[in-house]
Amino acid sequence: METFNGPFLKEDGFVQTEIEVEGGEIENFEEGGEGGRDVIIIPAFYDSHTHIADSVVKKPPTGTIEEIVGPGGLKERELRSANYETLVSSMKNCMEEMFSYGVRYFLDFREEGLDGIKTLREAHSLLEDELSIGIMGRPKERRFDKSEIEEIFSVSDGMGLSAYRDWDEAELLKLVEKTNTEDKPLAMHCSEDVREPLEKVLDLEVHHLVHMIEADRSDLEMCAEQEVPIVICPRSNMFFGKIPDIPKMLDSGVTLSLGTDNAMITNSNMFREMETAYRVARMKGEISPIDILMMSTYNPRKTLKLDLFHESIERYLVLKYREGDPAFNVVVNSNPRDIIETVWCKDGRI
Repeated sequence: METFNGPFLKEDGFVQTEIEVEGGEIENFEEGGEGGRDVIIIPAFYDSHTHIADSVVKKPPTGTIEEIVGPGGLKERELRSANYETLVSSMKNCMEEMFSYGVRYFLDFREEGLDGIKTLREAHSLLEDELSIGIMGRPKERRFDKSEIEEIFSVSDGMGLSAYRDWDEAELLKLVEKTNTEDKPLAMHCSEDVREPLEKVLDLEVHHLVHMIEADRSDLEMCAEQEVPIVICPRSNMFFGKIPDIPKMLDSGVTLSLGTDNAMITNSNMFREMETAYRVARMKGEISPIDILMMSTYNPRKTLKLDLFHESIERYLVLKYREGDPAFNVVVNSNPRDIIETVWCKDGRI
């Protein structure tokens, strides 16, 4: 039996806690206890938006958003030219690295239709680590094919599309109707490079949106009113010369989660993502570090539907202790080397 004590992050903030761990499982949890090794304990990270197949791109990307990740861009060309073995190996390596960063849950937008999803499933099956994945698939081409969509839904957790403006509206509406029939979530990139017509996007009954960099306050307030969460990816956005206005988003009432986005330009180190988010947020206004920490822990668990992963346990990171505000220390000062171990609770969240 091993005993730890220190700040433990719950949904309403940190509490002083003592936990006893046996074989990696939390056997006893006591608020206010002070016995054992000093640590900080937080829920394991949830990377809320990834494209890990992009890790197959090895050349430094240059150009605009459209030229790199848009239709017919560098990413699309590289994915289509890569062979199966290379893709599987690249994604497996990416997931192993992700695990070392403290990520235990991630939600991937997977291109290349049915074949793309199967390739990711194969890579995931080769892992020795317990890393839970949610896969949001999409058609191979930007058109509706009923049989293809049915096959995609048979092996994916939902539909994760590129921008609204990439699609012919008639084709998109047919896809949305089928998605609703299958009772699957639909997510979409939105207003990443230019502002898009949010009313039309929300009419699609989206599960969540990604980026929203160019959204104005009225767009954000509509998302809040309709309880549509947003995933932001600050390091990826900065690569393309964009900075999310996180204080404005929070002030508008939306629930934010953090993702790392394209693996060819951003690894899945959530410590770095949180630190970046905190620093760019302070460029726009005042923000509490615990708001950022929640974006990689509890917010996605509440709004991005952890039941996609069919989990009956919850995992926590035991981190090196630093004196001072625990949220600030985790967000600004901590790194993957501070992970002492992962512990779990079979009855779900404490």
